[in-house]
Amino acid sequence: MTKDIINIGVIAGTPVDTQMGVDFITKNGLEAVGCPTGANPEEQNQLQFLKPDALTEKVLMIIRDFENQKVFRTMIYCNSLSAAIDIKQIRTTQPKSFIITPLDIYRNLASGYKKIALWAANGQCLSEIEHIFYEQNPSIDIMGISMLPVIKAIEEGEPVKSIIEKYDLISLGVEKFGADGLVLGCTHLPYLHSELSKKLGVPIFDPAEEMLKLLTLDY
Repeated sequence: MTKDIINIGVIAGTPVDTQMGVDFITKNGLEAVGCPTGANPEEQNQLQFLKPDALTEKVLMIIRDFENQKVFRTMIYCNSLSAAIDIKQIRTTQPKSFIITPLDIYRNLASGYKKIALWAANGQCLSEIEHIFYEQNPSIDIMGISMLPVIKAIEEGEPVKSIIEKYDLISLGVEKFGADGLVLGCTHLPYLHSELSKKLGVPIFDPAEEMLKLLTLDY
C-alpha cells in the first residue's frame, strides 16, 4: 500500500530561504508548507541578536499553526535562526511536533573531521556551530567564516559567479588551511554550492539532506 505524501513544515529567517527549504523538500517528492520569521536578513539579524525571546515565540506560533494544518514535522531550515532560539523550550512546549534543526546534524558530524571550515551567516551562528563541534570533538581544528553581505547578495538574486568574484570567495583560505571539508552553515549557501565545488578542492557539506532523512525515518 502506498503511503500518503508526507507534509513537512519549513521555518527559516526570510521568505527567500524559506522558499529554498520548501523547494528542497518538494524536489525530493514530498509536500511542504513554509513560513518565515522575518521579512529580510536585516530584520532577522536584529531579532536574533536583540530579541531572541520574541523570536522563540514567533517560531512557537508558526509551529502551532502548522499543527492546526495537521503538519507535525518541522524543519527549521536556517542555521542562524536555530542558534538564536530556545529549541529546548520549543520542543517541550510543542511535544506533538518532531522538530529538526541543522545544529542536530552537526552533533553527529563533528567526530568525523580533524580540520573543518565552517561558513555561517553571522558571528552568533558561527559561535554556536563551533561550540557544537568542539563539544563533540575537542581536538578538532576549526576555521570559521561569517559573511552576511554574501547572504544579502543571495537574497537579492545576484548571479552565482558574480557573488563568488565580488567577494573573492575562492581566496578565503579554506584550501590553504587544509580543511577536510567545508560546512555550509547557512541555508542560503547551497545557492553557491555547485560553482564552489568546481573551484574548491574541498568536500562541501550541506546539512539539509541529513535533516530530511531524520524527518522521514519512519516514512
